[in-house]
Amino acid sequence: MKTIGLIGFGLIGRYIKERLGELGDVKLGFIYDMNPEATASLPPELVISTPEQLVEKMKELSVDLVREGKRFCMSRSIPGDMPEKEQERELCILLYKALREYTGRDLPWGILTGVRPVKVLSKLTDAQAFQSLLVSPRKLAVSRRIEQVQKPLADSIPENSFSLYVSIPFCPTRCSYCSFVSHSVNSAAARLDEYLGRMMEEMRQLSTISRHLGLVPDTIYFGGGTPTVLSAEQLKMLFSALECFDLSHIREFTVEAGRPDTITPEKLEAIKAAGVGRISVNPQTMNDSVLKAIGRSHDSRQTEEAFLMARETGFDVINMDLIAGLPTDTFDSFAASLDAVCGLSPENITVHSLSLKRAAALFREGKEGAAGETERMIDYAHQKLAEHGYIPYYLYRQKNTADNQENTGYAKPGTESLYNTYIMEELQTILAVGAGASTKLVDRRTGRIKRITNHKYPYEYLDRFNDILENKREIFSFFV
Repeated sequence: MKTIGLIGFGLIGRYIKERLGELGDVKLGFIYDMNPEATASLPPELVISTPEQLVEKMKELSVDLVREGKRFCMSRSIPGDMPEKEQERELCILLYKALREYTGRDLPWGILTGVRPVKVLSKLTDAQAFQSLLVSPRKLAVSRRIEQVQKPLADSIPENSFSLYVSIPFCPTRCSYCSFVSHSVNSAAARLDEYLGRMMEEMRQLSTISRHLGLVPDTIYFGGGTPTVLSAEQLKMLFSALECFDLSHIREFTVEAGRPDTITPEKLEAIKAAGVGRISVNPQTMNDSVLKAIGRSHDSRQTEEAFLMARETGFDVINMDLIAGLPTDTFDSFAASLDAVCGLSPENITVHSLSLKRAAALFREGKEGAAGETERMIDYAHQKLAEHGYIPYYLYRQKNTADNQENTGYAKPGTESLYNTYIMEELQTILAVGAGASTKLVDRRTGRIKRITNHKYPYEYLDRFNDILENKREIFSFFV
C-alpha cells in the first residue's frame, strides 16, 4: 500500500482524491490546504492547515513515475525549517527532473512559469538563484540583457504619473490564432458610435479622478483589436476627447495601426496630427500563403506599402510584429519574413511565439503551428536582429506557447517603448478605457498592485457601463 499526501488541495487535489479508488494500491495520508472552505467536508484527521503541520508530515519530497515498466524516482530530504514556498519549488524541481528523464526533453525556461520572467529575475540576488529554476543559459542571458536595458527606463518614470490605455476591440476579420476579445467591425457597426461615446465618457471620468489625485499622464497607448478600423473622422473624435487630460507631460503616444489593410493616408495624417509618435504596422508574416492560412485579408505587398506610407507621413518610430510557429510556416519562410522586415528597417520589431489559447479558432479546430521549428525560429530572430543593431528590451511569456518559447520586443537603441516596458514589468499605474481594458494601479513605494477590469465584450461594456464607472471609484481608495 502506497501512501500519498495532497499539497495545495485545489482542483488537481480534488481530482486525485475523487479517483483514488481507480489508482490501485494507493492510500490518502493527508491533505494540506489553508483554505477552510476547501477542506470543510473532509475527515479532520486527514486535514492539515499550517506550514508547521506540513513539515511534521513531510520529511522527504519525492516524485515517482513509471513508463513502460521503467521507473523514474527522485527524492530529496528537506530540513524541518524549510519555508513552504521553498518546499513547493523543490517539489517542482524534482518533478521537472523526473519528467526530463521520462520524456528526454529539456525546456528552455525550466520550471519557470508566469508572464514576467524578467520581473522574477530582478527579485533574485544572483544568476545562480535564477539557474536553480533550470532556465537555459541563453534565456538567462537574454533576461539579464533586458533587465539592464530596462533599468534607465524604470528610473526615468516621473513621480505621480500614469499611462493611459485606450481599447479598440475591433478588427476587419479575426485571425485564426487570435484569442483576444475582438470583433468584426462590420458586426459591431450598429453600436460603434455608441461605443466610442461611452469610451469618451469613461475618459472624462478618469480625467477627473486623476486630476483630483494629482496624477499626470505620461504615455498613451491605443491598442486593440485594430484601432485603424475606425475612420479618420472617428479617430479625430477620439483624439480630441483626450484634451480632458493634461497632455503637457506626454513622453510617448502610440497607436497600433496594426493591419496593413486598414491603413490609409487620411488615417495616418489624422494620427500624426494628434501628436502620435509611434505606430505599429504588423504583418505577422511576409509569406502570402501563411497569411491566407491564418485568415488575414491582406498580402505582403500591402504591408510594404503601408510601411512606406507611414514613413512618408513622417513617422520615425514604427514597430512591426512577426509570429514564429504559424500554421504552414517553415523555418525558411519565417527567416525570409524576418529578413524582409529587417530590410524595411523599422525602429522596433516584436517577435512572438505562437500561443494557442482556447478562444482561438486554431485551438478549437485542433490545428497546430510549426511544432518543433519555433525554437529554431526564435533563435534565428535573436541572432539576426542583433546583427542589424536591435537589442531586446522587453519579454513576456504566455500559456500553451509553441516549444516553450517567449515573446520579445527588440528596438534600435533609444527607441524602446516606454509603455511596453512599464506595463510588462508593472512599474507604473495604467488607467484603461474601453471593453476588456484592465486598469492596473501600482504603488511604486510598496509594490502593491490592484487591478480593475472592464467587462470584456463591447455589448456587455455598453449594457453595463454604469457598473464600469462605479468600479473606477476604487482608484480613490487605492491612492488615498
